[in-house]
Amino acid sequence: MGLIGGSLAAALQKFLPEWEVYGNDFEEILEKALELKYIDVAVKQLEDLPEDIDLLFLGAPITTNIKLLKKIDSLKKWKNLLITDMGSTKESIARVADQLPGNGWWFIGGHPMAGSERGGIDAANPLLFQNAVYVLTPCKTKNPPNEKMAMLINLLYKVGARIIKIPPEFHDRLVAHISHLPYVIAVSLINFIANEEKSELFYQLAAGGYRDLTRIAQSTHAVWNDIFKNNKKNITEAVDDFISYLNALKNFLQKDDFLYELQQAQKIRVKIPAGTKGFLNPLADIRVEVVDKPGVLADITSVLANESINLKDIAILKVRENLAGVLQLSFEDKKIAHKATELLQAKGYKIFS
Repeated sequence: MGLIGGSLAAALQKFLPEWEVYGNDFEEILEKALELKYIDVAVKQLEDLPEDIDLLFLGAPITTNIKLLKKIDSLKKWKNLLITDMGSTKESIARVADQLPGNGWWFIGGHPMAGSERGGIDAANPLLFQNAVYVLTPCKTKNPPNEKMAMLINLLYKVGARIIKIPPEFHDRLVAHISHLPYVIAVSLINFIANEEKSELFYQLAAGGYRDLTRIAQSTHAVWNDIFKNNKKNITEAVDDFISYLNALKNFLQKDDFLYELQQAQKIRVKIPAGTKGFLNPLADIRVEVVDKPGVLADITSVLANESINLKDIAILKVRENLAGVLQLSFEDKKIAHKATELLQAKGYKIFS
């Protein structure tokens, strides 16, 4: 019942209220889930789940999910159960599923490509899966019958996900480059520059692009440590390839021949769909010109708060002492950003897109 599991439970209550939702976690988390009405029934142990449940989502770290799958098989309690996990790597759990006897259950791997730098049930959001890619990875011997598969797919569509199917091995190679490597880079940027720049000015000036690039480094480190253990080979290869590319970029810099790389990056970046969610939900940004004087920031946030607009992030992009600066304000989506723009413009603020 952490970020992903809690968000799924909340989404089921919102979009599929006819389903009865059971939750399993530590007692204090279950109490919170019941208080928030994310689940209908709290169970302290897997054995307490009824025999006629249809779907079971494993939302723990990958290593724990594998242990849970083995335990489910050993209990021999269920006769018609579809199990899916929500971990960030798929090959290791698919291999275990194929090796187990399979007592009354089927399995298909799952990976919702959505999340946040925040973790835990307090960060859960019923809209987390809206327009998010949800990867399903069939295994070799434990794939569900058509009616069970249709039930799972219908559920995922109802909570807003966009479903694709790929083999688990291909999934793990792909996410090593597009998800796990960026986390490695974010961590390295934070630690490298913090070690190089001892001045407190580092923290005061580290905004804008640096802040955006490293936001993912705030994610739950225990989850990422588990990911690295389960996808070590693919991540190591991705890091090696990236190091080789950085060495090539260094040569381009030394030869003043960097323009082509800049142009290529710009062309490729615009091909990435802006409307889909990855590990970090894309935010809708506006830029506000502000005068450098006391109370301006408080005024802007008050204008938004009075209309119940939630500000997701704020960054100072430019500062000209005693003159003016530019604030970047980030919101959940474009609709909210548009409303914020109208409110701030009515107060006399100049807004840049």
